[in-house]
Amino acid sequence: MDKEIFAKNLNSPISRFELISRYCRDKDVLDIGCVNHNAENTSKDTWLHKQIRDVANSCVGVDLLEIEVENLKSQGYNVVFADITHPFNLGEQYDVVVIGNLIEHLSNFEGLLLNVEKHLKMNGHILISTANPFYREQYFYSAFKNDILINPEHTCWIDPVALEQLVQRYGFFTETVFWIKEKWFLGQVIMSGKRKSFDMLTGDWTSNSKPSVLEFGARPLLLTISQIIFPKKTKQLINKYGSRDRVKERIYIKFIGTLFQWFWDLYSLLIISSPLNRYELYVSVIKKNFKEPNSFASSSYRQSEDYVD
Repeated sequence: MDKEIFAKNLNSPISRFELISRYCRDKDVLDIGCVNHNAENTSKDTWLHKQIRDVANSCVGVDLLEIEVENLKSQGYNVVFADITHPFNLGEQYDVVVIGNLIEHLSNFEGLLLNVEKHLKMNGHILISTANPFYREQYFYSAFKNDILINPEHTCWIDPVALEQLVQRYGFFTETVFWIKEKWFLGQVIMSGKRKSFDMLTGDWTSNSKPSVLEFGARPLLLTISQIIFPKKTKQLINKYGSRDRVKERIYIKFIGTLFQWFWDLYSLLIISSPLNRYELYVSVIKKNFKEPNSFASSSYRQSEDYVD
């Protein structure tokens, strides 16, 4: 990969929703992996598929989660149940194919990229977003905790240079790379360990043992302070979790995480890092390479055409 392509946008991060608006507005879009892990995520304002549908001329979603797909169909979404790593054909081509935080879940890249090639218009764009393996908070979580914080469904890490090598083998090239503003911070997960576990899929916490004496004593005080300073948010937490003990626990986790983040924001100023280490996610914008067509695809895969309604 040309270093200029890799580094061009390192100092100008962009919101992924701004990026979606830029590339998908008034376009015909195929969104692969549209459910985003589970049905609960589809009700959130951050659900990418809804953001795409709101700006696109047309939007078709594809996902392997059959129950969630049927549920979305009942809500009026144009979505299809299919395994994108196996041959399928929607009978249409699209201006933009979005692959949002999906490629790191797969073991069959060939199936994905051949399906994308089939469904992408001649001058169309592919937007592939995935985690940045060199994100500073990711590394230092391992340094502090001697552990790896990762979605249990992930099969790999892939950086923009490795992704460029992969897509070149299937007749594509990287046009540019964007670095995403949205990210998680170390203070949000630093409490994860033997006593408490953070679930990367749901963003929730599980207690594995009784609270320490310090935590047990601090919880009621923190709840009282929270009710005084943030009455609305505290009431929302109580309504969400039902149990006041669970609310106390989450307020305690938030409090300790915030204290740690204050310390970490100052301490990290002393640590050597680069703009590359600032971002949790990146998006590679990919196009077809007409000078060097696909030479890696297996003929048996190409011969199989399964049409999906």
